[in-house]
Amino acid sequence: MIGAAAKTPMEIVKEAHRKYYEAGGYSGDRYAWTVQTFLPGCKGKRILEVGCGTGKLLELLFPENEVSGVDALPYPDEWFDAVICLETFEHMPNPYYALMEVRRVLKRDAKLICSVPNPNWGHIMLYPGLFEYKSFCQFLEQCGFQILRVEPWEWAPRETILPESLRRFRLLRSRYVAGVLRRGLALLWRGAGRFPAFCYWLWTFETVKTEMRNGPLLTRQSMQTSPKG
Repeated sequence: MIGAAAKTPMEIVKEAHRKYYEAGGYSGDRYAWTVQTFLPGCKGKRILEVGCGTGKLLELLFPENEVSGVDALPYPDEWFDAVICLETFEHMPNPYYALMEVRRVLKRDAKLICSVPNPNWGHIMLYPGLFEYKSFCQFLEQCGFQILRVEPWEWAPRETILPESLRRFRLLRSRYVAGVLRRGLALLWRGAGRFPAFCYWLWTFETVKTEMRNGPLLTRQSMQTSPKG
């Protein structure tokens, strides 16, 4: 007896997120902040949002721009002036393939604006480690994107600034202790010229597509590890 065919990655993702917006969407403030921070005055551009949800962000960019929102990328090479991908890569079974597809449809020197959540507040990750701040920066760079800047969105829960063994103490996780400590550490890190990623809920990256002189990462990996005879 022949069993049912295995589901494709796209089918698995669609099934897992089938009721994602059943209880409503996210606040429009997040989308307005993204446009105002990274695409101010944007007009006459061709823009794609990957993982567009209810489409609220694209509504802010239309009709001044030609906008599209998809979960897959049925577009020709070097088609878009910008791609937006907010809190989406961490939901994908194959983030590398997704990022390569985004790169493929972006024009040369075009921008990718993407965000991921800080895993420290407990977000379940399919690939533990990939979405740590330093690792995700390296992931973007080795896939041919130059990071221009990173902007935070809201504070992480204040207790996450503490070691787990101390979070059970009410006084220590209060705004008078953990909250003040979090703000103080953020100021110290910024004063030292570093981004205090551990202090924030989300990180939004503004990147630009760059030339990959040595070829795609997967090709380089294959060449490095293949038998040499």
